Formats: sequence, C-alpha cells, structure tokens
Amino acid sequence: MRFVVVLGIAAAVAAAGVHAAEKCSGSDTKYFNQALIFHLEKRGVPYRVSTDVICVEERYATEFASAQQQLDSYFNELAYKLDDACEERALVDWAQKAGLRFDVLPVRNSRNEPAGNMFFLRSFTREELEHNRAKFDSEAPKDSTCKSKK
Repeated sequence: MRFVVVLGIAAAVAAAGVHAAEKCSGSDTKYFNQALIFHLEKRGVPYRVSTDVICVEERYATEFASAQQQLDSYFNELAYKLDDACEERALVDWAQKAGLRFDVLPVRNSRNEPAGNMFFLRSFTREELEHNRAKFDSEAPKDSTCKSKK
C-alpha cells in the first residue's frame, strides 16, 4: 500500500512540473530565454523549459551560471534612449527590415517616474554585439525625431 501512495505522490509532483535538484532562471524580457538556451546548447547542457523559466539539473549548475554570466555581458549592452515616437518608429522599422533582434521598453527616472522608452539591440555573443554596434552606428536612423520632421 505504501508503494502505491509513493507512486501517487511522485506522479502528482511530476504532473505539476516540479523536479528535484534543479537550477532555474528565466525572464519575460523579449529574447532573453532564447539567448540563454543558445548558450546552454553551445555548452551541450540539457535543459527544460516551463513557461518563462529554463531549468537544468543541479549537476549543470556551474555551466548554467556561466551561460547566464556570458549572456549578461552582451544582452543589454546596446541600448539607446529614444527622443520620441517618430524616432522609435524609424528605429523599429530599420531593425525589422535588417532582421535584427530588438526590443523597446519603458524606462523610469531616479524618482521612479516614466521617462520615455529605450531601444535595445539584443546580442547573444561578443561578435554579434560588435556587429550590431557597427551596424547601429553606421546605419540606424537615430535622428528621425518628430522635431526634425518639421
């Protein structure tokens, strides 16, 4: 009888998606989980995805932390404060046409008040960051503000 109860509990735990001895992380930030998966796959680390969370077995915790640290070095590095909606539209259109991974997020000032939007070019590696930075510096329509259209 105990065997049946233990199996029932184990089945309930497995059905709930709970796994023992795992290291998990993730974000709802656009492209973050995709980037983390990229670095885990590059290292040959098996992972499990559940909603906005990526988990690895505890034995891969060091590789998982290393993948996160490497991602943190590049992912948010290329950011540009937008002046207005016209500049935002121009940069979004440019990034879409160029096939770049990008995101636009609201920012807040030191008093936690809304302070406009920030444009991010998402880079997964140092090489991609360098490529994105060169492309952004030479091609992006950074001065396409509503003021300059008058």
